[in-house]
Amino acid sequence: IEEIPEDEIELGKDEILVPVAHFNKEIYQTFGTPFLIRITDGETISKFKERVKEKIDIQDKEFEKVKLAVIHMGRAIYLTEESDKSISVKDFLPQTPGAQSISKPWLGLDHLNKAPKRSRYSFLERPIKIHN
Repeated sequence: IEEIPEDEIELGKDEILVPVAHFNKEIYQTFGTPFLIRITDGETISKFKERVKEKIDIQDKEFEKVKLAVIHMGRAIYLTEESDKSISVKDFLPQTPGAQSISKPWLGLDHLNKAPKRSRYSFLERPIKIHN
């Protein structure tokens, strides 16, 4: 169960909640815990990046390496680093009118996975040996 932040309970007409996931180069190999974030139409990219940084609670040095991308239909469209450019809510709305859940765009955070790699096998498992 996840607590809904106060600013995401009631949304204005020019705001939507967008799913966010972490990935590293390949958008199909996500990691970490996905979350939702509120996007306001016309908000600058720099202000939005600050809110994302606060939400994931990451240091400035690490966040500099994170690239934001709008993922739609299996393609990543990276947001430019121009801080005065604004975000449009239309970029995150489904492009085809009938397919609400199939083609809904989401926000991707492209960065390295710092979590330790989990081994495939338990230390109790042993390989099977076949002798002919």
